[in-house]
Amino acid sequence: MKTLQKLWWFTLLRGIILLILAFFVFRHPANALMGVAIYIGISLLITGILQTGASIGFKDLFPNWGWVLAGGLLDIVFAFVLLSNPALTAASLPFVVGFWIIVSGIMSFADAFQSKKEEAPLWWLGLLSGVLSVVIGYMIMSNLLFGALAITTWMGIGFAIVGIVNIVIGFKLKSLK
Repeated sequence: MKTLQKLWWFTLLRGIILLILAFFVFRHPANALMGVAIYIGISLLITGILQTGASIGFKDLFPNWGWVLAGGLLDIVFAFVLLSNPALTAASLPFVVGFWIIVSGIMSFADAFQSKKEEAPLWWLGLLSGVLSVVIGYMIMSNLLFGALAITTWMGIGFAIVGIVNIVIGFKLKSLK
C-alpha cells in the first residue's frame, strides 16, 4: 500500500490519459475504429493460437474439443482478415464484429446444451448469452453505421469511466496518511 501511496500521481496520470483518449475517440470515431480493428486483430490472433493449441494439447480435458479447436481457428481467420487491411477493416468492422458475435453466440448456445448434459446448474445462462449474442450481432450487422457508432461509443464511455475511476483513486491515494 505504501508503494501505491507514493505513486498516487501515476494513477492520476493514467486517469487523465484515459479521459483524453475518450475525448479523441468521440472526436475521431473513424480513427478509433481503425485502432480497434488492429487491437482486435492482434488479440484474436493471440487468443486463437492459444485456444487452438489448448484444444489440441488438452483434448482429453475438453468433451467438445472440436468446437474449441474450431473457435480457435475461427479467431485466427478473423485476425488475419482484420490485420490484412486496417483501413478496409475499419470500414467493415461492424460487419465483422457482428458476425463474430453471432458465431460466438451460436457456440455458447451449443456449449450450454453440453453443460446441461453434465448437469451444470447454470447451463441456462450459456443458452441465454448465446441467444442475446446472436440478436446483438444481427443488430450490429444489419445497420453498419449503428454498429460503428455503437462500437466507438461504448469504447469512449469505457475509457471515460476507467479514467474517472483512476483519477478518483489517485486523489484518494494522495490523501491517505
